[in-house]
Amino acid sequence: MNEKWKVHKIKTDCEPWLFLDGWEKDIIETIEFDHKKEALEHYTRLIHEHQASYRHVHMKKLSLFTFWNDCEKEFCEACDDDLQIFHGVLFMKGEDVYDLNENEEGFSFLQMK
Repeated sequence: MNEKWKVHKIKTDCEPWLFLDGWEKDIIETIEFDHKKEALEHYTRLIHEHQASYRHVHMKKLSLFTFWNDCEKEFCEACDDDLQIFHGVLFMKGEDVYDLNENEEGFSFLQMK
């Protein structure tokens, strides 16, 4: 069976690169693709859109970008504190994060855009 390529958009009040239990509930949009190149094009477009809107960025293995602005916070009643809001863009194959390392098409694709 051929697994789909997926690009997830995530909005969460904890660092999405931690993948805490239940992180999937923070997915606000998933787009599936049959071909890696199409998925990479969409992924790259989302990264550039987010870079234009957010001051801070954190990246893990080129497969997870997280963006935030210091002023975007939500109050948490349970912890009685303001929590930072993070916006993530995640690249996956099937149900697994796909490692777009420096030796792969993904690295050069992201550099070209």
